[in-house]
Parts: sequence; structure tokens; C-alpha cells
Amino acid sequence: MQLPLTVPKNFRIIAHRGASGYTPENTLAAFRLAAEMGITEIELDVWFSRDSHIVICHDGSLDRYGYPGLHVTQLDLEALLKLDMGSWFSPHFFPGERMLTLEALFTQFRGRFVYHVEIKEPLPWLVRKLVATINAHGLENQVVITSKHIDSLIKAKTAAPQIRTGWLVPKDRFSRKHIDRAADAGFFQICPAAQDTSKAMVDAAHKQLPEVRAWAVSGIEPALQAIDSGCDGFTINWPDWFVHQK
Repeated sequence: MQLPLTVPKNFRIIAHRGASGYTPENTLAAFRLAAEMGITEIELDVWFSRDSHIVICHDGSLDRYGYPGLHVTQLDLEALLKLDMGSWFSPHFFPGERMLTLEALFTQFRGRFVYHVEIKEPLPWLVRKLVATINAHGLENQVVITSKHIDSLIKAKTAAPQIRTGWLVPKDRFSRKHIDRAADAGFFQICPAAQDTSKAMVDAAHKQLPEVRAWAVSGIEPALQAIDSGCDGFTINWPDWFVHQK
């Protein structure tokens, strides 16, 4: 098998936390590399700092990044922006890479990307601040708000019906019941784990929802499973493994 592999023209190749297979996740380096690769869609994760600024980080706990015992929500923005978020990945190539705010990301790239923004936890007022930030940058048509927390997505749809939403279904839970629930809520996407996709289930979802987008693409095999199942896209750490058909 020779890389890159081709996917249909409208298939969403979404750089998962940026080009995170090659750079520290959710950092400016990761999003810049995705842009250099020609990728037009990125996925990122958002939290609140203690003083209610939206910051981009996957884990709430900062243990994995070299700060045991600290949590994003326990620190003010000033302290978070001083953290080295690159050395855990490579102290040689990425020392001093900083945490980003959502504001900074939008200011840097503007309409360059479609942004798949995952709400990691249903923190008070986060949805309202997220929607306000999207609107302030005029990116209503460039964002898909995603979450495993269905109540957060319902709040987002209520606050901003024009912004698309996608429900991240837990592994082993992609079912017709969940498809019905996503459709009843008016979501744009249902997002199963790639390993749970099949043509029958994706076809069933397409009868009620505009898109099916896979996550948990840990390698070529689950990626191909999602493609063969008829998904409309996936998040992947190595977005250069795939290119669109010409």
C-alpha cells in the first residue's frame, strides 16, 4: 500500500488536534503544519481557564504534558500561556511551544480552515462564550461544534441554530437509537468511532442526518473502514496520508 491514498472530493480530511502525528497536539505548530500540508479542516479541544478564557487543550489534567497535579481550569490564562506545551512531544524540536487561546487561533487563520471544535466538558458558560467568539470572528459557517456531551450541543443549537453541531458517540455505542436521538436534536453530524462504522449503520444515519464523521482513526485499517462504510470524513493525526481525488 502506497501513501497517500485517495478519498472522494467532498470527504472531510480533518487534522486531529492539528497534524498531531508530527507535532505537539493543539499547538500553533500543529495547525501550521496542517495548513502547509494543504489541509482545510482541523479539529481542536476547548476548555475554560480559571478566569473564563477559552483555551485549546485536549486533557483537562496537565499531567501528560509535564505538569503533574495541575488542571487547566485551576489556572488563570496568564499562567497557562507560560506553560511549555511542546517539550513533552519533543524537547529537541518543539521546546517552548505554547498553549493557544481560541481567539488567537481564529485571529491567526481566520477563514483558512473549517474548525471542528470539541467541548471536552460541559463547563458553565462555556457554550455561550464559544458561540460569542465564533460570531465575533464571523466564522459561523466555518465551525462545527462537537462534543460527547449532548446537553452542550443542545445548548449550542439553541444559542446559535446556524452553527453546525456533531455528536461524538462513545465507542461501541453507534446504534439506531443514537441516530434517532441525534436526528431529533437536529444535529448536523453523528460521529461514531471508526471501528464501529459499517455500511448498514452509516446508510441508516444518512437517512436522518446530513453527515457521518468518524473519530478514533488510529491507523490505516480503521481509516479504510470508515471510508468503505460511506462516512463523510474523519479526524486523523496524519492528514497527509490521504488526498482528495482530482
